Amino acid sequence: MASLVVSSAADDGYGALRAFEASRGWTAFGPEEIRDPRGVRRRKDDRFLCVNAPRGVWLLELDGTPIARVDLPAGLEPGGGAFGHRDAYFIGSRSKRAIYHVDLRTRQFLGRALALEEIAFPRGFGVLDDGGFIVASGTHPVTREGRRALFRYDTAGRRERDVFVDDPQLDPLDLVIRDGYVYVTSEFPFGNDNAIVSLRRYNARNGADAGVWSAGNTPAFGTIHKPRGIAFADDGTAFICAQNGVLAVDVTRFGAASLVAQDDRLAGQSLACGAEPASDV
Repeated sequence: MASLVVSSAADDGYGALRAFEASRGWTAFGPEEIRDPRGVRRRKDDRFLCVNAPRGVWLLELDGTPIARVDLPAGLEPGGGAFGHRDAYFIGSRSKRAIYHVDLRTRQFLGRALALEEIAFPRGFGVLDDGGFIVASGTHPVTREGRRALFRYDTAGRRERDVFVDDPQLDPLDLVIRDGYVYVTSEFPFGNDNAIVSLRRYNARNGADAGVWSAGNTPAFGTIHKPRGIAFADDGTAFICAQNGVLAVDVTRFGAASLVAQDDRLAGQSLACGAEPASDV
């Protein structure tokens, strides 16, 4: 597998899956019929990727060869994705304001898993160990509406309290739950030419602030624009895709990050990592 596989937005970038290998640079990835993919995920030790595209969820081998496609209802407009327990895979839909369930073993669409009517513009989400969800509420790119916060839902789909994380410097874009923390990419204020790009970390149990990476303490954050997706490599390195490339971040300390894959038209939305990081940070 390539070190990185990135989905890019159709309007501002290439509108396709692209792979990056340090020795080869950027190349096309996967079947040509996957256009405007919005989510790409891989779990540690999995020998496949899940890709959310307008027509369905694709399962691809690590070299991009198609394995299967799970068809989705028309108009679902899938965004990002996250793995749950065993064979559960979940996809978000901003237009429907909901999260939907796909069974990877049977390769079936199982319908709505969580309603998000309370969130004006859902962004990323993650699945907790108990089966609940943490969901990001971001800023609408046109109307600028939306409450900038994180919300937590229990296994019955109930919002546990008014807000889980209410950080005045947070404008969330994507999130990943890992090792007891929630990692969130942020562009604050969203869409502003002078927006602060950051990776923000919170305790997954109580929402407490657990550290922020930005240009102030990690200069490499000043090199990326319009961050979106976040993923972790198997070795624990965090990768953030952005308009102009991919940033690798050592989340064990501040100051350690580097732009490892540059492309000014990438318009990265989501990404998946191989077993080895693309570069040392």
